[in-house]
Amino acid sequence: MEDIFRRISKGLLAILPFVILVWIFSFVYKMLAGIFFYLFGMTDSNLFATLFIMFCSLAILFYIGFLVEKNREFLLLKFTELVIERIPVVKGVYATVKDLIKIFSGGDKENYLGVAYVAFGGSKLIGFITKEEEDGYWIFVPTTPNPTTGLLLKIKKEEVELSNMSISEGLKKIISLGVK
Repeated sequence: MEDIFRRISKGLLAILPFVILVWIFSFVYKMLAGIFFYLFGMTDSNLFATLFIMFCSLAILFYIGFLVEKNREFLLLKFTELVIERIPVVKGVYATVKDLIKIFSGGDKENYLGVAYVAFGGSKLIGFITKEEEDGYWIFVPTTPNPTTGLLLKIKKEEVELSNMSISEGLKKIISLGVK
């Protein structure tokens, strides 16, 4: 069972940059939303058809995760990246989103600098160090409970308290509103 979840999550992480890119560019999103509305609109009153489509979606994600795990150079992803890299504005957004997902999923340990506490009004905020420079750190401080938005701060090194939390522990703390 753990093997299934691992492969589904790898499949999801492999396609996540594409999904985020589609979300950013609304004209593509509207086209896909129309297709999904057509599929799920027909299945409103048919539980079997809805479950079948959901099962097929999970199976596709599992298969993509299997291919990515087996072969890092998954041909469909490489082809799609080649197409995206030829579009001027899109390639910059895609590369940034892909790098962030790689860092936050634990796939880029050499560029990940850690979780830190940032002083704010007598309290401490959890942030993720994204870059180190001579005079300080660039730290992304996400909002709670939605960590996809937040503030990017440049803070002097002596004002930052490094944490021994992992990325997943930091994100769990933010999303759960500090409960977990």
